[in-house]
Amino acid sequence: MLRRSRHIPALAVAACGLLAAACSAPASTAPASTAPASTASPGQAPTTRTLTAGPTPQYTAVAFPRPAAGWLLGRPGFGVARAEIWHSVTAGRTWQPQWQGAGDPLALSATDPAHAWALIACPGSALEPDGTSCRRTLIGTTDAGLHWRVIARLPAAVNQVQFSGRLGVATSDRCLAVPSTTRCPGQLLVSRDGGAHWTPVLAAPGPVFATAVAAGQMWAAEPAGSVISFLTSTDSGRHWRALGRATSPWPLSPDVRLDLAVGPPGPPGSPGLTWVSVFDQLSCAMHGCSTALLLHSQDGGPSWHQVTLADNNPDQCGPGNIAFSAAPDGSTWAATGRNGAACSPPLGLLYRSGPPGASQRSLPALPPWQLTQVTSLDAVSGEVAYAIGGQDLLARTGDGGLHWTELRPAPAPTGLLDVLGPATALGAQDAGDAGAILRSADGGHTWTELAHLPGVVTQLDFPAPADGVAATYQAGAPAGTPPWELWRSRDGGLTWQAAGALPGGNTDILGPWFSASGHGLLLTVAAGIPWEPGSGGTPPIRVWTTADWGSSWSRGGLLPLDRDSLTGPASFTPAGGLVPGVGWSGWLVIDTAASAQHVAVANGGPLRLLPAPLNANNVQLLGHGTGFAWGLEDRGGSGRSILALSRTTDGGHSWRHSSTMLVAPPGAGYTPLLDFSDASHGWLVYGGVTWRTSDGGINWT
Repeated sequence: MLRRSRHIPALAVAACGLLAAACSAPASTAPASTAPASTASPGQAPTTRTLTAGPTPQYTAVAFPRPAAGWLLGRPGFGVARAEIWHSVTAGRTWQPQWQGAGDPLALSATDPAHAWALIACPGSALEPDGTSCRRTLIGTTDAGLHWRVIARLPAAVNQVQFSGRLGVATSDRCLAVPSTTRCPGQLLVSRDGGAHWTPVLAAPGPVFATAVAAGQMWAAEPAGSVISFLTSTDSGRHWRALGRATSPWPLSPDVRLDLAVGPPGPPGSPGLTWVSVFDQLSCAMHGCSTALLLHSQDGGPSWHQVTLADNNPDQCGPGNIAFSAAPDGSTWAATGRNGAACSPPLGLLYRSGPPGASQRSLPALPPWQLTQVTSLDAVSGEVAYAIGGQDLLARTGDGGLHWTELRPAPAPTGLLDVLGPATALGAQDAGDAGAILRSADGGHTWTELAHLPGVVTQLDFPAPADGVAATYQAGAPAGTPPWELWRSRDGGLTWQAAGALPGGNTDILGPWFSASGHGLLLTVAAGIPWEPGSGGTPPIRVWTTADWGSSWSRGGLLPLDRDSLTGPASFTPAGGLVPGVGWSGWLVIDTAASAQHVAVANGGPLRLLPAPLNANNVQLLGHGTGFAWGLEDRGGSGRSILALSRTTDGGHSWRHSSTMLVAPPGAGYTPLLDFSDASHGWLVYGGVTWRTSDGGINWT
């Protein structure tokens, strides 16, 4: 993942040779932008062109009653006050829009491939005469979505519906509908005819949550203070009896959310309440939430214990959310999230158990999601599950959570880009998988995931179309696994072999960069953000070199930065004479002791600063004095940014400039990626859309 550098006036400099072992000028692939650029004649202001990111649907819920057939509920665009339902019969590989209407999507339920329901709230600006939000609309289908119709109108405080056969339960919680409300009596509504008619069956002074099975048995939970009371009904809610109680380690607020799940029939032949997830948003702070629990009952609800969801990461961060889903076969899935603003990766922790066992005191951990949380889970079985992630993505696993495939949006690089030629490029990291290696052979129209590497891919460098390397970082790597690893591919990124640990221990690493002969160079930084390539770091910054594709590394000298710090990416390329066998030249973005930002370029001697024509927060050196520098300027949170791009062919003495407007929905948080294969040909990837240039960034198509 790349982090945008500060936009301060910059200077540029070209690369040099370093202390005894290597040359000194850092560089690395940095965030690029997606807008087109144009060049101006001397004295003429450059023309600014515009490039627009792809659509950004937002997903609320997913429901797959069968492994390959299911629905997705969300908004068709960022901030759009319309709800949409998509349908798939291909395990999420292809989707068909089935319904769209005004309002906000709230909940989705499906019992089989023919029957599904969705709960829609009217747009947030619509209010009832008493100032509350307007009534909810329940729509449904009985023919796999060929027709959706309005089934009922529900009270404004209803935020959740769930069906089992024709039996439906809806929970009413005024605090969730009107957040300023402090007194929130809850109510449980039941439908026995597929949602057409609803009857109140249970009321409580606080929130109430419920689940049911088609035979008519229901279970409910009423949180109050630190205690959760459980009840059950065997006649569709007409009569209730108490089950047991569970105690939260912390008092529960009116904003608490509970999800209940029933286990399969036990020895007596009837199912029982087995799982409850508890999440209280008001207990959360930067480093996690005190109330994000998973509770389990082995006796159908009378007694409860907390299930351990182990977080084996070396920091003080706790869970930032909890998502839970139980499959019909009794398998259970859970996910907790960690705050990316305060915690180190991994940020999404996943867990799964098989069919109910003897204890269920803990759920085994699955490989985590590195750079995004899981916000919603839908378990189909012990092998198949669907997940909605924190970057508006939908992913699927078919092997019990070991690997996840991005379904929507279409995969595209979000972290690194390495252009091999006018029509071919490799990328790293998609919206949900920080270890994904992707390839496009059709000019960026489509991207295909070739492989997955553990952790976060921090470097991708192919000096030849078939031969390349990748560097990965794993925070809290398993015992015996180094945090930094080098991987090599000899078939264009299709398969990868571990090439060994990278030097530097737990320090930050920039690079490595390689020549086609296997000579390489990297920098180790005393302090930085390892999982954010191009984010810079503080000295001392040491040079390391290799002559055997990273099988062994030689320690070189320190970059002579004195009190200056590295604040952006670095870019190195093989040059002549500075290292035995192969020399290196490079560019790096630094902050001087006077707090001014520069791009440093050295030419065979001490670092020299030359005036640069723009805020050069990102650099790419191609060799022989040719390279690019660019910066991104946000236009007040409007979703518009200006990409200022400059090209030099004489080591930074003169530059040709162009500018491009990048347009994305406000708050989308896209990181533009930019990479050139030569002085003319380059690619931009922004918001899932790829553009190419053949004139050095003047025009993009």
